Amino acid sequence: MKIVIERISKYNKVDKYAEALECVRAIEPERYDRIVRIKSEDNRLRTLSAGMLIKDICDKMEIADPKVLRDEHGKPYIEGHPEVFFNISHSGPFVVMAYGDKPVGIDIQETRNVTESFARRILNESEYDMYDMSDPKAICRVWTVKEAYSKLLGIGLSYDFRDCVVDTEEKTISDINGAYGKAMYRSYRPAPDVYMSYVMYTDNEI
Repeated sequence: MKIVIERISKYNKVDKYAEALECVRAIEPERYDRIVRIKSEDNRLRTLSAGMLIKDICDKMEIADPKVLRDEHGKPYIEGHPEVFFNISHSGPFVVMAYGDKPVGIDIQETRNVTESFARRILNESEYDMYDMSDPKAICRVWTVKEAYSKLLGIGLSYDFRDCVVDTEEKTISDINGAYGKAMYRSYRPAPDVYMSYVMYTDNEI
């Protein structure tokens, strides 16, 4: 599994932006349509940067004339290449991609203030009792793991984060109800106030 992380500022110059936008339109028209409708410059750059990461891996893998489609849950995939798995996330100035030959979920988040109501939407009862509300970084790290897990499952926002538990010692995450099984995760801090986690099903260390 390979991880790529970039800053969205890579495309904030007019010529770079225009060139990248045309590249994205060629491989993923749906993303292009979203980009041109976005009013926020930062949000446009995040969405554009994510599209360019997909183009970059297609170039590295020598995939000719790639077309990016989306499944029923909105998860992108490369048409005609089921052997290529990837997942993308962005937050603040960063966009990140995990890709390889196995399903993967990845998430990146800037640390935010954590309210009790937010924590209770993220953590189940056993986890809530373990974390100190005055330590938002720890809760945000768990949040990225759970977000990445839901993306690995391919069901996104329909998954209730309270239905899974993160084992910080074993570096695993599992569905409490046994519906989706146990996965391995790894977390990193690409910047002081940023957490990134990726999740995979594997019997080996990641």
